[in-house]
Amino acid sequence: MQALLPGLHSLLNLHPLFVHFPIALWLGALLFEIVAVARASQDWHRTAARTLYLGTLCAAFAVLTGWRAERSVPPLGPAHDAMSLHETLMLFATTLAVWLCLVALFKPPISGAAQRWFLAGLVLLMILVTVGADRGAELVYRYATSVNLPTAAP
Repeated sequence: MQALLPGLHSLLNLHPLFVHFPIALWLGALLFEIVAVARASQDWHRTAARTLYLGTLCAAFAVLTGWRAERSVPPLGPAHDAMSLHETLMLFATTLAVWLCLVALFKPPISGAAQRWFLAGLVLLMILVTVGADRGAELVYRYATSVNLPTAAP
């Protein structure tokens, strides 16, 4: 299996396998909800809600693997500070996503002002995700956490 998937074998933790799904699915939910509001369409809203549900389920795996990935970040210094902010923002984002899921689940025929508030919640979710994901990228690309750097030959 190592010969077939060498990149997967070199992962230091599983977090990178899961982080992109909630980002993409939550962005999709936002785009579907924009269409739903523009067309006043419950079908598009249901699509947005289902995409949000799936993204939030994926976020649970990202959170769990993220907590395990914390071990690869030095306990002090700028990398730890970036990781703490990344963690906080993404936990806020996931909490907001769960709340939006509950709203979509228990208030299915949404329209008017309620739908615009739902859309605003999705916009806020994407702002949190954008800033939080940027801090995650900073951890990898600036501080090289969770990167399996090759050792120099003696």
